[in-house]
Amino acid sequence: MTQISNNILTRLSSFYKKYMSEIIYISILVVTSILTLLEVKKISLVFLQILFIAIMIFAKIITKKKSSRRILSLFAFSLYACIAHMYGLDYSFDLSINKWSFLTAAFIILDEGYLISILVGFYPAARLLMMLFHPNPSIINVGKIIGVANGQISFTITAVITYHLFRKLLGQRNLYLNLSNTDPLTGLANLSHTIDSAKKMLREGNISLLLTDMDRFKQINDTYGHMAGNKVLIDVSQFILKETEGLDRIVGRLGGDEFIIVVKNDGSKKILDLGEKLMNSLKNKYFSIDPDIDPITLSFSVGQANSTDADIDIEKLMHKADVNMFYNKYKNHRSNMLVDKHKPSLSKEGSELLNVLAEKDMYTYIHSAYTAQYAAALGKELGFSNDKVEILFTAGWLHDVGKVLISNDIIRKSSSLTDDEYGLIKKHVSYGINILHDLSLPEEVMTCIKYHHEHWDGSGYPKKLSQKNIPPEARVLQIADSYSAMIIKRVYRNVLTPEEALEEIKKNSGKQFDPEYVNAFESLVRGISKAV
Repeated sequence: MTQISNNILTRLSSFYKKYMSEIIYISILVVTSILTLLEVKKISLVFLQILFIAIMIFAKIITKKKSSRRILSLFAFSLYACIAHMYGLDYSFDLSINKWSFLTAAFIILDEGYLISILVGFYPAARLLMMLFHPNPSIINVGKIIGVANGQISFTITAVITYHLFRKLLGQRNLYLNLSNTDPLTGLANLSHTIDSAKKMLREGNISLLLTDMDRFKQINDTYGHMAGNKVLIDVSQFILKETEGLDRIVGRLGGDEFIIVVKNDGSKKILDLGEKLMNSLKNKYFSIDPDIDPITLSFSVGQANSTDADIDIEKLMHKADVNMFYNKYKNHRSNMLVDKHKPSLSKEGSELLNVLAEKDMYTYIHSAYTAQYAAALGKELGFSNDKVEILFTAGWLHDVGKVLISNDIIRKSSSLTDDEYGLIKKHVSYGINILHDLSLPEEVMTCIKYHHEHWDGSGYPKKLSQKNIPPEARVLQIADSYSAMIIKRVYRNVLTPEEALEEIKKNSGKQFDPEYVNAFESLVRGISKAV
């Protein structure tokens, strides 16, 4: 019940903030009409007052053109002036706050300029001053007339100046607020504002959160320059806005070439299939990089997560969407890794173990898939037999299964690990060997997994083996494992481009990695990049 009440209050508050100006404006018109009707108390005036309010509302809320708005403003004022003349409305201002004060305020809000507001405010003062020319001066209180007229003129000038100064200050505030909430390049919401808006939307009901990432964007910057890259980012952001138009959503820039979309989830198929639809639309869209070059298609990955649990928070949703995005990325691009197989030939227990790994941490699962593909491809590059390539492929998939016994808080930690945490992470190898012991795997697979953290210079673990004492398959797996870990993206964590990751591998040649295998891996990766 409390949750429902909070939702109602939140929605009422949002409604008021969104339509505050219109609510105040209509309230002023209603008060003006009530004061007028209380003074005259004639049924015939009701129709004219309703007509007056209708014209004023139409002018403020529906009419968009300034010229049309001013024409309607003048017409509405003329109508009220006629009402004042026909029914002999009082100009004496017995009350300091009266119908003329409210009328002036209404026209100040309606008119973006000064002329009509001043005309409306000065009108009752002018009518009062005309009384000074009454044929029988003895019945006129000259001092009061001049004082009241002067008060109305002063009120009008003060109200007009105050309102327009307030509007200017509010405009500047909104401008600075908008700049603080907006990505300067694309004009989309920045990450901070998007997250705040998403939290607010989540409090009001279910949402869908989508992440989209442009593949190989660095190649565009490197090939065509950063100006062309910026143009692509702007074009992509506008395309996403157009594709999600009509939905109750906010679109933001996550950073770099990644975007985030948060949309209210009404449970419709349109929302649930939004991620797939967006990915297909982006895939088929041609983007112009340079006027002298034909438009090209770009490769994107999209992930979607839907809130169904009342206790879920934005961070968990982002993690789910991020995992989904990189799983889709893996599905879309595994064909580029030179190995056609998707999963190794395992027993039922082995397949279930991989499912457990996926449930435990999808990143580790995807990382294992990449590692298997690169290890098998490097084995082929080195001329290993088909049996050994199969061993590398299987070992790549299973090398991190020991992490199912390690806390996700440690596995997903974005900051540096403590010594104790690193010690626990190192145990994943022995944990994995114990888990795999009953799967009747080939001894070569077990050996490969057991020693894939040994270093060429003897500084690795668990046995501090060095150089050729490390089994060849383990030396291959170590390169594939390290490279995959460097190129897998995660939210809140910077990663390396394939070229940067390759440079890191080369930098550690002769220290962590077998120099001969590094050379072969460089040829492999450059060949894949060229093919892609």
